[in-house]
Amino acid sequence: MELPAFRREGSNRHIKGCERASQQLKFEIRALNNKEREMATKLVSLHDMESTSRALDEEEREIESAFPGSIRDEPSSAYAGGLIKGVTQGHISQTFQVRQV
Repeated sequence: MELPAFRREGSNRHIKGCERASQQLKFEIRALNNKEREMATKLVSLHDMESTSRALDEEEREIESAFPGSIRDEPSSAYAGGLIKGVTQGHISQTFQVRQV
């Protein structure tokens, strides 16, 4: 038994609408995947900056212990422009400030 023409037409429009919605969702998923990759890359970069900052601070402590009073009270990483405000459970909050040294 065949559906009346107006019902077939309505079903076809519904199917085409679902296909368009499906394509739009696929596009949005790809965009989110790209954004996720971008954010992961930035997180790795921030972890690298944090490691560098810690290494600089360690070097300063060694120099300060060898030559007391030779280094400013603030870590050099603060003057290098990478003031890291906090690291909590893998999430890095970072503020960049450029200072004249």
